[in-house]
Amino acid sequence: MTVTSPFDHVLKVLARDYAESFLRLSLPGVDLQLVGTVENVELTIPEGRVDFVHRVLWGEQEYIFHLEFQTYHQLDVPERLFVYSALLTRQLGLPVLTVVIYLTRREAPIPTAYEVKVGDVLVNHFGYQVVKLWEYADEIASGRWPELAPLLVTLTSEPDEEVLARERELILQEADPSRRADLLACAVTLGARYFDKDFLWRLFREEVEMFRETEFLQELFADKIEERARQALQDGLRQGLAHGRKEGLRTSIEQILSHRFDGRLTLWQLRELLEPLPVSKLEALIGSALNAPDLDTFIAEVDNMRRSIQQSVPA
Repeated sequence: MTVTSPFDHVLKVLARDYAESFLRLSLPGVDLQLVGTVENVELTIPEGRVDFVHRVLWGEQEYIFHLEFQTYHQLDVPERLFVYSALLTRQLGLPVLTVVIYLTRREAPIPTAYEVKVGDVLVNHFGYQVVKLWEYADEIASGRWPELAPLLVTLTSEPDEEVLARERELILQEADPSRRADLLACAVTLGARYFDKDFLWRLFREEVEMFRETEFLQELFADKIEERARQALQDGLRQGLAHGRKEGLRTSIEQILSHRFDGRLTLWQLRELLEPLPVSKLEALIGSALNAPDLDTFIAEVDNMRRSIQQSVPA
């Protein structure tokens, strides 16, 4: 496998969770059933391991589905796939279906076989399926393959904010929270190649905070998450101080009135009277509680304050 970061992370997630989608893309009309994944297949070759190997059924016949991703075509791909197929067949004892998914547009023809010729005579031929994923960009954007939405930004010749917003819209359709988090991480991973971090944060902030346990998101947005946490702490402290200040003022007014007017209002009645008033109004009422000639005058002032607050609130 020759995919480099960040595609490696993204494709591992997509090939693990959505192998069936790639199966339908590469072999349309063939009624194959995905029945399992073969984990960590190690081969006795320098590369050592192939990443995306699944078990599929056609009727009662079982096959190995070997999925290979290529960012760009490399000259050794046909020979390497020939070797992979032979070793997988021998090691797992099943016929192998080899499919290569290409991610970057290429105008020149892409080889679909490993061949050995003597002059013009074809001696050996090993063929495999090739999927040019950019040819499916419109289908993915339309919602035909929502699980492949994170790849849209790589399949568009000039990705813009609209493409990324469409990715986000499609990803949020995924019902499984864990998979939704993985797709989000994939979209942000690839988006970081084309857009600055501040824009990605603005677009995906709500989802990043929801799925902040995703390791890549933590790394990319560490400063943003820390800033948000610090802001939340400061807001909480301010709210706590404001609440404490309001509670203290209200208690002081209640004590003054109870002392001056000998409990003519119950504590519950006082609380109900003062509850809607903000700190600034309660501060002004301290003087009124001390100097009002009688309780009715004080209550009238509170009523005026409450009416002014109600009138200032838009309908």
